[in-house]
Amino acid sequence: MSSTNISERSPSPSPSPSTSTSQTSSSRTDSPELGSPSKVTQYNKRTGRPLRRTAGKMKPVAGYVDSSVLEEEDFVPSSEGESDDDETSSSRRADKTRRKRKRSPSPPSPRLDPIEYRPQLDELTDDEMSRAVSRRAAKQSSITLRFDVPLGYHGPLLVKLPSTLLNLEGNTSRTMRQSKKRILEPAQTDAVQVRRKGLTDLPPELRNKIYRQVFQRDDSFQIPACKPWGDRDLCQSGQFLSTCKMVHNEGCSILYGENSFAFERHEDTRSLFYEHEAKEIGYQDALRFLQMIGAENLQYLRELKIIFTDARPSNTPHLLTIEDRRYMTDNVLIGFLRILRHAKLRKLSLAFSGRRKLQPTDDKFLRYLEQIKVDELEEWYAAKSINTDKYGHDVWKDLCEQMVRKKRLYETWHPVLEKPEDQQVLFYTRF
Repeated sequence: MSSTNISERSPSPSPSPSTSTSQTSSSRTDSPELGSPSKVTQYNKRTGRPLRRTAGKMKPVAGYVDSSVLEEEDFVPSSEGESDDDETSSSRRADKTRRKRKRSPSPPSPRLDPIEYRPQLDELTDDEMSRAVSRRAAKQSSITLRFDVPLGYHGPLLVKLPSTLLNLEGNTSRTMRQSKKRILEPAQTDAVQVRRKGLTDLPPELRNKIYRQVFQRDDSFQIPACKPWGDRDLCQSGQFLSTCKMVHNEGCSILYGENSFAFERHEDTRSLFYEHEAKEIGYQDALRFLQMIGAENLQYLRELKIIFTDARPSNTPHLLTIEDRRYMTDNVLIGFLRILRHAKLRKLSLAFSGRRKLQPTDDKFLRYLEQIKVDELEEWYAAKSINTDKYGHDVWKDLCEQMVRKKRLYETWHPVLEKPEDQQVLFYTRF
């Protein structure tokens, strides 16, 4: 007995230090509570699947133990009762995973009345069977309501009827009768409203006199008009043409046909908002004027005056040579002459004020200038020009032969241009 008790009380052999150290290190690295410092992928020993470190974003509750710990082979239950509880909990957990969620039943359909394809008629009562009652019964007058709904109207239609009209319980019938009240109509006045007479009611002779008072002037229209001697008559009276179509059609013939226009080089400089260097305007305003009035108003022009001058070196630093500053090589002036060749001019006055004479070798400039046809070609000497001989004798002779029509297009003189002092007024006001 003593030997038996001693053997029972003797302690079990303790494990070696190396074995205990390895078990401790493995338990620490595999412990989900302490966290694994190793980056090596861990696998589940039962299923063989990799374990995710960030499985689930919710933090576990304090005291929570993962089920994978219970499935480890090294885990030893402390008592038989706890092992039984773990087995029952694992079996319940397995049953829950195997169990599928049943689909919730659909809500019952609403109860609808059955469709009667052959409805049964109600039996007739005694009152309806007797013919005498039906004869004595007063016929109820029907009421017809008509609603005219406009196309595209989707709103509610509200109808208000008096309650006495819809009271059908009594035997008395009500009929819609017209009201005996007379609607007073507005008294018709015998006086007829007289419409005021305007410009369109006047005869054409009076309208032409009004147009001449507004648009006609004695001296020429200067283009550009920003010169010190330029007037503002053109920009002020030109707005009258936008009143109506009739005024535009009738007024344009007097504005462009009974006035003379003088064109010259604009010696000022300007530039666009994104350009750093200002350039000379030159004949851009003259070209823009012909483009704005259009081809129809271009046919109304009768008398023009043109001054040909060279560009200033101070205003054209971008031009490298002197020949580029000549009016003979100005492409804007060439475009101006190309449009002007479609006009039906009566008189054209030309003034050559370049730094050198116009020679027959200036073929491009002379070719476009000779295409302009007029009844009368005039030499116009500018007062500020010192040397009036700015073109060769043969050049002017050739221009007269090519530009002047053989048969005059206008036989009558312009009434405004008959005054001999018009040309003198132009010279003294401009220069």
